[in-house]
Amino acid sequence: MFGFVYKKLYLLGLYTARFLSRLSRRLIRFLAKPVKALGALVMAGLLLVDRFVISHIRNVAAETGELYREARATIKEIFSIFKGDKKRGWSVFKFNVRKAFNKHDTVFSVLTNVVAPAFALVILLFTVHHWNSQQLGLKITYNNSDIGYVSSESVYLAAQSKAQERLQTAIVANEGENVIKTAQYKIATVSLTDYNDSEAIANKLIERSDSNITNACGIYIDNEFLCAVKNETDAMTVFDNILENYTVDDPNAIVSFVEDISYRQGMYPDNDNTVWDAVKLSDKLGTKKSEAIYYTVASGDTPSGIAQRFGISTSEIYALNPSIGNAIHVGDKILVKSEVNFVRVQVTKTEQHTELLPYRTVTIETSNLYKGVKKTVQNGQKGEQLVTELVTYIDGVRVSAKEIGRVTTKQPVEEKVQVGTKAYASSGYGSASYGTVKSYGGTFVWPAIGAYNISSYFGGRRGHGGIDIVKAGGNSTGCPIVAAASGRVVSASYHSSWGYNVLIDHGNGLQTRYAHMLPGSFKVSSGQRVSAGQQLGNIGSSGNVTGPHLHFEVYVNGRRVNPLPYLGR
Repeated sequence: MFGFVYKKLYLLGLYTARFLSRLSRRLIRFLAKPVKALGALVMAGLLLVDRFVISHIRNVAAETGELYREARATIKEIFSIFKGDKKRGWSVFKFNVRKAFNKHDTVFSVLTNVVAPAFALVILLFTVHHWNSQQLGLKITYNNSDIGYVSSESVYLAAQSKAQERLQTAIVANEGENVIKTAQYKIATVSLTDYNDSEAIANKLIERSDSNITNACGIYIDNEFLCAVKNETDAMTVFDNILENYTVDDPNAIVSFVEDISYRQGMYPDNDNTVWDAVKLSDKLGTKKSEAIYYTVASGDTPSGIAQRFGISTSEIYALNPSIGNAIHVGDKILVKSEVNFVRVQVTKTEQHTELLPYRTVTIETSNLYKGVKKTVQNGQKGEQLVTELVTYIDGVRVSAKEIGRVTTKQPVEEKVQVGTKAYASSGYGSASYGTVKSYGGTFVWPAIGAYNISSYFGGRRGHGGIDIVKAGGNSTGCPIVAAASGRVVSASYHSSWGYNVLIDHGNGLQTRYAHMLPGSFKVSSGQRVSAGQQLGNIGSSGNVTGPHLHFEVYVNGRRVNPLPYLGR
């Protein structure tokens, strides 16, 4: 088996080798013709170059060498002739020049047609490069001295303005005479690297001015010159001390100046008005730009009216005067504009406060309560949110606040109120003529139908123990009396003062009494359970009374209380 496979593989390799050998011979024969043709073309080109270019170069080189040798010999001969006879020397010189041009025309033809144009091209490229690196600018001359170059007149004018600003104190001291004179300038070609900016020109103007100048550090507040200090470190220390000594309760607060403080090294007038020491600078920074303004409250003034008068907001009035509260009084002194320091300190920090979230009220209808009766089964609770603000104070006065975060720390709890849907029991007596049971939204329904006025209230000088209910316009006799709430009848009896009366127990120590009923009108008896709005009897004038009415009382743990809160009136 293996011998058979080996034989087959041997034959396959042998045939493959033969095939590749034949293929390579055919490819060589196929590619040989174009390669030979290309070679012939290259050889022809080289022969042409050799015949017409290289041979020409050789001829020119040989003729140039011969011209050089002839020229050396001729020059020696001409110099010797010039020493004896200049006229004859010029004749010989001209003759030899003509002879050289006629004999060596090939050399001069190459010089004219090749060398001269190439040399001209080189000169042109050099000229273009040179002028591309140049620009037209202004050469500034001041006090007979060249001080530099600027790109335009506006740059010089800006430099002149800066120099005059720095020397303003010297100008005032010289009774208005400008210590910076007008410079002269003219157009010139300038290299890009030679230009000066306005700051450099300003320094040179000051250096070459006629005033006494010194190198110092200028201090600018909101780009306005204040003074100069010879040592920049001393100047910066004065400002740093103000910030370091400012009391801040938050270590993470950012303390800075409201004004833009900048330091500019340069040349300044060397006099006491311009150059200060650190002590004088510190004293100046401790002064006020403006003093505080107070307003004395007059009759009829209000915080909003005072704010409007002075062009500020009411909130600013309260911020400037946190102690005035909600009321102001005649004679009070109200701060309407705080004092302004020469430099103001700004403190930016984060503050947090809690805000309450309102809860929503959900009403739930229930047949366990009568219509018009509401009962809170779950008290609502407000939620809380922790609010983070980025607050900015200027010299201790809060000026702005930006909310940067809000997190709910306590979710509000909704209030659940049951609203009754149960119909009241029929009075069973004159409902058509007297009306129906009524509720004013209290825990109890109104204990009479058709009689809704109160002729005598709870308490008073005679210590009235309940309320007296009558019909508007009089004639209350016969109006139905109903149970103010569901419960159990404790008694339905006669009393010398209350007359015919009913006492109902509602549970949890709460009881109600209905007195001065019409004789023979009892609709309930002791021990009977009644529902809110169920008729108990009718209004009469039994007992110790002066006229027909319902005397209604409420007891809490045996003590009489005012019935009106329970009735919603």
